[in-house]
This record gives sequence, structure tokens and C-alpha cells, in this order.
Amino acid sequence: MLDYFSNIVIPVIILFIIIYGKKQKIDIYESFINGAIEGLKTAWHILPYIIGIFLAIGIFKSGRGIEILEYIFSPMAKLFNIPKELKDITPKQTYLISIKGLKGGHSGIEIRVGIDSLTEQMGATIVGASETIFYTMAIYYGSLKIKDTGYTLFCSLLCHIAGVLASVYICYLIL
Repeated sequence: MLDYFSNIVIPVIILFIIIYGKKQKIDIYESFINGAIEGLKTAWHILPYIIGIFLAIGIFKSGRGIEILEYIFSPMAKLFNIPKELKDITPKQTYLISIKGLKGGHSGIEIRVGIDSLTEQMGATIVGASETIFYTMAIYYGSLKIKDTGYTLFCSLLCHIAGVLASVYICYLIL
């Protein structure tokens, strides 16, 4: 049923946009082209920030930054009874470039502990509740050319830690 609904909704929305644009006497094709041009300009302007975040992450990974983070957060993980199998995704998700990369880390958990285990359910909840903080900051601040990020990084990391802890706690309650 949902498949049928989703196959119909998108063409209906496109048709609505075309009919509305024609009713308002808007050149739809020209508007589309202008939007595409603006999108390409934005992508070109944020490209240095994306390259910079790739380089910073590469340096962080090769400099054993992940191991240091795991060492720092291991007492908290023990205190909150976070399974050891989740250490592969918990600190890494804050710097991953895409959610796709995070899902790749999560698929390793599925293979090691099984699909219906509590640990896998916790991992799935953490992945669903997470955001790629550094990538998002690079894109948003880079596109707006903001140099002073204020407390954004600190607050984002604090919220991320709270999200991980809440995910684990909720999974213990529900499952």
C-alpha cells in the first residue's frame, strides 16, 4: 500500500507544481534552470570546506584520534553499560562524512552480534538518532561563510553524547 502511495505522490506533486506555475504565468523551465545554476554555484563555493573536512578527518584518523576518544569515553561507556560492540560506531559517527558510512559501520555489528540482538537494536537506534556533526558544520558554515562557530561544536557534541546515552537507555527499557 505504501509503495503504491509513494509511486503516485511524487508525480502528483510535480504535476501540481507545473499547473500552479502555468496558472501564475511563471516560466517553469527557466525557473528550473536558474535553480540548477544557483545549486551549482553553491556547490562550488562550499567545495573547499568539504575538501578541508576530508583532510582534517584523515589527519585525525591517522593520528590515532579515534583511539584517544575511545579511551576517554570508555569509563562513561562502562558506567552506562554500553556494549563493547558499539564502540565501532559511537565515537566515529561524529566525524563520518556521510550517514552511508555510518550505516556501513553498523552493518558490521549486524554481522557480529545478529540482527535481532539488543546490541544491534541499540546500534540501529544510535545510527537513527545521529548526525554527522563536522560535515554538517562544514556545509552550513561554509556556505554562509561564517568563521566564528561559537559554541556550536561543543553543544553538538554534548547533544550527540546525550543522544547515544538516551538511545542505549531507551533500548534497555523497551527491549
